[in-house]
Amino acid sequence: MRLTQRPALVAGRLVLLASVWVVLAVVLGVAGLFGDAPPWLLWPSAIGATGTAAYAGLIAAGASAGSARLFWLRLAAAAGVLTAGTVAHALRTALAGHLTSMNLFSAVCYVGSVAAVAYAMVRLPHPPRSWRANLAICLDIAVVGVAAMLIITHFLRSYPQLPAGAPDMPHPAGPPMHGAPMAGLAIGTTLIMLVTAITGVLAVIRIGITGAGPVHGPALWFLAPAGLLPPLSWLLLPLLRPWPHLSVTAIVLAPIGLMFALAARSQIRSPERPARPVGTRWTRRWRRISVVPYAAVAVTVGMLIFVTLHLGFLPPELAGGSVMLITLVVIRQIAALSDNTVLLDRLEEQANHDDLTGLPNRRRFAAVLQERTEPATVAVADLDGFGTLNDRLGDERGDALLRAAAGRIAETFGPDAFVARLLGDEFGVLVPGEDGHLGERLVRAFRQPLRVDGHDLLVTVTAGVAAGRDDIVPDLLRRAELALKAAKHAGANRFQEHTAELDSTAQHDADLAAALRRGLDRGEFHLAYQPIVELPDGRIIGVEALVRWQPPDGAMVSPADFIPVAERTGLILDLGLWVIETACADAARWQREHGPRAPRVNINVSARQLLDPELPDQVASTMARYRLDPDKITLEITETAVFGGGAALSTVKELRELGVGVALDDFGTGQSSLTLLRTCPVTTLKVDKSFIDELNGTAEQEAIATSLSTIAATLGLRAVAEGVETYEQAVRLEALGYRYAQGYYFAKPGPAALIDAALDRDRVQQ
Repeated sequence: MRLTQRPALVAGRLVLLASVWVVLAVVLGVAGLFGDAPPWLLWPSAIGATGTAAYAGLIAAGASAGSARLFWLRLAAAAGVLTAGTVAHALRTALAGHLTSMNLFSAVCYVGSVAAVAYAMVRLPHPPRSWRANLAICLDIAVVGVAAMLIITHFLRSYPQLPAGAPDMPHPAGPPMHGAPMAGLAIGTTLIMLVTAITGVLAVIRIGITGAGPVHGPALWFLAPAGLLPPLSWLLLPLLRPWPHLSVTAIVLAPIGLMFALAARSQIRSPERPARPVGTRWTRRWRRISVVPYAAVAVTVGMLIFVTLHLGFLPPELAGGSVMLITLVVIRQIAALSDNTVLLDRLEEQANHDDLTGLPNRRRFAAVLQERTEPATVAVADLDGFGTLNDRLGDERGDALLRAAAGRIAETFGPDAFVARLLGDEFGVLVPGEDGHLGERLVRAFRQPLRVDGHDLLVTVTAGVAAGRDDIVPDLLRRAELALKAAKHAGANRFQEHTAELDSTAQHDADLAAALRRGLDRGEFHLAYQPIVELPDGRIIGVEALVRWQPPDGAMVSPADFIPVAERTGLILDLGLWVIETACADAARWQREHGPRAPRVNINVSARQLLDPELPDQVASTMARYRLDPDKITLEITETAVFGGGAALSTVKELRELGVGVALDDFGTGQSSLTLLRTCPVTTLKVDKSFIDELNGTAEQEAIATSLSTIAATLGLRAVAEGVETYEQAVRLEALGYRYAQGYYFAKPGPAALIDAALDRDRVQQ
């Protein structure tokens, strides 16, 4: 902005100076009507205006770079040549003492300056275009050119120049004005008018059709009206004959400086102005259309109608030009229709294909199934662990992996198969006939590594398969995706064929999800708390909050049934938030009633909740609302949820920073790793019931339970034994070093009132 501040200031002053020249020419011209004015009266204003134009071009060139700078230098040179011709013309008039025609030098300067402007316009660079775009632009230029020639031709016929033998013109204060000089003036003006009008048309074409390139478009629009000045002088010539001081050449040159100054200021200020936002659908649409050819045709048609009504017929030259114009318009419309057809084909291709892999997309895959009734088999495959791989490798290599996977599938099944990328890392395969080995072939195809950016990556797939014929074919995609879900639930690197039981299960899950939503809205859920006790005395030091669902018109729904459905449908987020809210409310009440001896409340958090970035804020705001100490809350997570790291592990770390505890539930049954105990900020290990059941057996059976107790003690973690059901197990756990336990032997899950009673009993006993 600093670079353009000084030139912008100068350009603003030049606009003011150019305005002064215009006002001065008007004032002097009007004043000369009331007295004896010399014929050179308006020429100083004209010289000042053209000189201002040259300086404005230099200022714009100094504030520009590259081809824009060269353009403005050429315009400055053209204005300089125009100034030289103006000075010569003014001297000739002053020395003659009466209105004179331009000499050869002035005429060459005038025509040369206009030609230089036209050359600068033509030399402006433009971005590369396709041959279709070039053809359309050429047709638009031809339409505008023919329309302009028709208008100019009619203008010349309507306003013929004075013949060489015109009678002398009276002069109020000087010698008579002979016909030859006047004829020379008219001829010179005609030549300049033609060249300047053509240049003006060229400027309009450059701005409105081909584009202004590096030059600011509005700057060229300020210059385009210069093409109207010579026709204006032609119209003024017969009107100004009685006043010799009103030289039409000097009059039309006066606004030149203002046009150049405004254009230079627009060019200089263009970097400071942000791009205008495209506000509406219609604005976006019209910005893609050049209205110049349509405007040219509209003006020409209006002129032809006027001439026909005025003369009663259409002159032959205008009729021929109109036929040519109509022909060009028809050709242009045919080209536009052809472009639209190509564009529609391209849009249809983009709408039905995936940009990354080039394969058909889900829309196209579903459309092919809808049109098919012959026997077919559909497989839907998902790349195992692609999300983790993409996070580790980066988006670019992840995209390369998807392309390699698409190539592997297409290569495996050949041209007879219809392969599509359905969504993300999910691919679909359609083969004719009922192929019972499609799933096996698909899984086996990925047992060999994929070559990605010079590296071998071993990626497995899990697939769902469905086959059918007739009316079943359009439904094969849904069935295959249902089978894929079942396969992923069972593990990875496998396939599952669709069965009727899967449809029944899916319907059951859908009904259960709807009931789950209603249950949340109606308050059908409650919490049961199971005590966590201290060994060997059995004092309650904590409780685990367990959600229970009791519909008012039916039996209690097992958590094993509704928790997986809540996970898959996303309702676990609402349900989990309700559990956190309710458990924190009870924990806060126990904290108020029992102080430091209040039990710590363990709240189960699902893997889906850990992927919610809002979870830490929700926990923090809930504890703050109930004024609950963070050390009274422990969040229980599974090993599987955080084993892969990523967003889930980041969420756990944020939660731990709040001061709450973190417990690994069912430790030892999932993807157990001692490294996880170092990367995940764990405070408690909950040893799974399967290891507790093996107590009081052989040393080998007790080895894992013993080792976990030792590991926890070494790492400074609290070890809680789950599923304790007998007195013997409790005694043995205490002997193995366990200090905390949980299970039916101590208490079954119950409402908060039972915990209140147990806490009161413990307080009395102490």
